[in-house]
Amino acid sequence: MARLQWLLAPSSENLSFAVRTCVSVALVLYLAFWLQLDNAYWAFINIAILIQPLPGYLVVRGFARLVGTVVAGIVSIMLIAFFAQSYTLFSFALIGWVSAMVFLASLFRNNLSYGFVLAGYVTAIIGVRAMGDPTTVFSVAMARTAETALATVVAAAVSVLLAPGTTARKYLHGRVEAMRALGGFLAERARSASEATDADNDDAEQGEHSHSPSASWFGLIAKTINLEQTRLYARFDAPGFDQHERMARRLNYELLSLVSEMASLHTYLRRSRGPVDRRPLAELTEAADQLNQDPNDTNALKAAFGSAYERIQRWAWHTPSRPRSIGDWVVISRALDLANQMRAAVVKHEMLLYERVGRTDTHGTSEFDAPTHIRGSLRTTFRAGIAMAAGAAIWATHADPALAGTMVLLSVLTTLFALGDNPEAGARGFGVAVCIAGAVAFIVNFWLLPLANSYASLMLVILPVVFVAALAMATPAYALIGRVGLVIFALLVHPANGARQTFVSFAETFMGICLAVLVALVAFKLVLPISPRALLRERTAHILRELARGFGERREHFETRVYERIQQLPVNADQGAIHSDARQAAFSAANIGLEARTLMLFAGRAAFTRQAQDSMHSTLDELQQLFAHSYPSPARVAKVRNDIDALADNLLAEALAFKRRRRRRYGVRAAVGAALLASALADYAATRDDPELTGSAEEDLAHAT
Repeated sequence: MARLQWLLAPSSENLSFAVRTCVSVALVLYLAFWLQLDNAYWAFINIAILIQPLPGYLVVRGFARLVGTVVAGIVSIMLIAFFAQSYTLFSFALIGWVSAMVFLASLFRNNLSYGFVLAGYVTAIIGVRAMGDPTTVFSVAMARTAETALATVVAAAVSVLLAPGTTARKYLHGRVEAMRALGGFLAERARSASEATDADNDDAEQGEHSHSPSASWFGLIAKTINLEQTRLYARFDAPGFDQHERMARRLNYELLSLVSEMASLHTYLRRSRGPVDRRPLAELTEAADQLNQDPNDTNALKAAFGSAYERIQRWAWHTPSRPRSIGDWVVISRALDLANQMRAAVVKHEMLLYERVGRTDTHGTSEFDAPTHIRGSLRTTFRAGIAMAAGAAIWATHADPALAGTMVLLSVLTTLFALGDNPEAGARGFGVAVCIAGAVAFIVNFWLLPLANSYASLMLVILPVVFVAALAMATPAYALIGRVGLVIFALLVHPANGARQTFVSFAETFMGICLAVLVALVAFKLVLPISPRALLRERTAHILRELARGFGERREHFETRVYERIQQLPVNADQGAIHSDARQAAFSAANIGLEARTLMLFAGRAAFTRQAQDSMHSTLDELQQLFAHSYPSPARVAKVRNDIDALADNLLAEALAFKRRRRRRYGVRAAVGAALLASALADYAATRDDPELTGSAEEDLAHAT
């Protein structure tokens, strides 16, 4: 019964989405029939592809789809004009265009990527259909564009009118949940710090090479990254949200930065050698508990974190019974940072709840928006091109019109699934959806549709299927099957003005779809196959290379880009020992980069002696060279770590001798950054001790080059 909960006991959000989908399908088919469009089922298919649970996302996605369709129409007319005399030449040109669109789509994300995908496979849809009669290419392109525009307007209008503000509410709910999760995580760490003893430190030293559970860290990262993705579309179904957009973006970064601060401190304490006074961190327990219980009680939270900051500051000023170690200063400094940043995040959250906070920030690129790497894009493009070529070879050498549908479906499959980490799994899921949709469409087409003699009775037959498919689309585990199933159902049932599929045309269409799935599976399986392990190593190497690019760029750009790459690690595809180690290595790399920036920032403000500055710069240069070829050996990491540990001690000794309080504070913060940097290096070295991750030296060199 648990597996059928999405169908038997759907949530109110899923029900709302299913109703909006049904209304959109009913309205778009009514308008298509009324306007006497040649291919009404195209509008139905566009709704099935376009409809989204979040109206704001749907509006932007619909615009990208419309632009992509217009571009595809223009390109298809040009291709037919140049190559209508030869199926072979047309196939080469089409494969080149689709491959180029796949390459561009793989370089970008979200709706920009989606627009390139549409420009690719819609060109195939229009061009392949028009090759049978080149004189119809303009009318086919216009019809496709008109039906896409109709579906876009209907889906967007229905979603925004029936569920106004859904995306903005989703963002608010996600923001509250992210802040609650941060509060709970900080409270847990602070409470454990209040109970820590010197024996705990000894245990931490013995566990130097053990790996802490990392799932919670990545869960927090995922919440924040997803929160930013929701923010991008909130103003499209809640226009008032544009007054809050800049502040919301800054809050999202603030939350992500807090995750980094806590992660770096946790790594240091877990690896600390010798006694560390953790009591300043315990001062955050009460405020963190309040944040976990009610993030919207902003007045109480501001007071709680403000009081915690003052208590920690008094603790820093008082004279301790023993000289403070670098570990003591790490705890004090990071506890002050956490209290200050938590209070700042609460202030921004309060402003978003109650105030209008300025104009929309519409210029520039979000630091959360990062392109993928060129090598992976080229591999994706080559795979898509070969898959398309296999279908084109069949289509161009056989006169059977049914193969045109195979070519079209193959172009869709290659452009959509070639962009994923596991295109074979995507094609298999497509095949499962085709089988389910084929069975349902056969029953509807030959048993139920003959009884439908009006528009109302047609809707009684079609809408129950649409409703169930929409519920599946709203359930992550069945989203692909639901969406593909609805598209194939629309294609096989073929609702049109007074026309239905014959058994022969139905069978030809179904077999053409199955052939497209089979060709795509074979092509994806044989062309440049890459194992989950190899893909995991490749993407981990890209994260490590970020460190070799220098530490001069803005912290938020580096931080969000690296976390985005961590999110893209295909850890779910590999359940072996490599799973946690590779992701922890990437997370350690993020901490290395962030703490190196902290060291540089505060060292510059503290104005250390020339000797200390030269030592710091040479050490950071050594760190950059360490990751220039992606996978340094544990021995090299240990050497650099020892140098940074020595640098931290020297900086602390020099900082404590400064007379001016502000300069001394900056110097201590720089020493803390160095200590945390050394700790992050140690954490990375521990992940490299696993032979399942490291492999041989020759293998490392091969991947590095």
